[in-house]
Amino acid sequence: MQNKLAIFDLDDTIVQGDSSVLWTQYLWDKKIITDPRFVEADKEMMVQYNAGSLDMVTYLKFSMQALSGMKIEQVDLWLDNFVDTIILPRIYPEAVKTIATYRSQEIPIIVISATVTFIVKKIAERLNADIVMGIDIKQKDGCYSTETEGIPTFKEGKVKRLMQWISHQPITDAYIYFYTDSANDLPMCHFADETFIVNGDERLTQAAKENNWPQYAWSL
Repeated sequence: MQNKLAIFDLDDTIVQGDSSVLWTQYLWDKKIITDPRFVEADKEMMVQYNAGSLDMVTYLKFSMQALSGMKIEQVDLWLDNFVDTIILPRIYPEAVKTIATYRSQEIPIIVISATVTFIVKKIAERLNADIVMGIDIKQKDGCYSTETEGIPTFKEGKVKRLMQWISHQPITDAYIYFYTDSANDLPMCHFADETFIVNGDERLTQAAKENNWPQYAWSL
């Protein structure tokens, strides 16, 4: 039996902007964090991310210090407000329609992102996604730590994490639809059976032309 899966990147694919950067800005605006180095680190992260040179583990080790000592329950409350006020207005209507089309065909929806899982999960819940994969952060004493665990869902890590998940499912032959904006996702683009480019960056747009991947310009 062939199982179909609809897989979506999150940032700049479903949502206009990067949810990790928007989250840091939210914490800054609310004066929850007051050290400008965290905002600056996110700007530098985006430069490196777009260049394909980001060391994700090192970046997270620094950025997660922003929530040091804050209880998970409190972070969860901030996240709810963050998603309601900042993220929901930024979700592309075309993304909602596309997800609904797959759902009407009873095809599972998977959101897989290089953002930390606790952010991705909150957003994906509002989209009624079936499966959420992000970068998992270890918890310690009721707080998030600065340490990651498991396979980071970044670059080829997205493929590895997906294959790990599939290996524990009653799936023998998965047919994968994949949507993304970033050349960092090229490993998944080539792994998928059908790849769709949404607001692709320069490198991904070139790859799309070479591989005849459909390209879409989604907007608010």
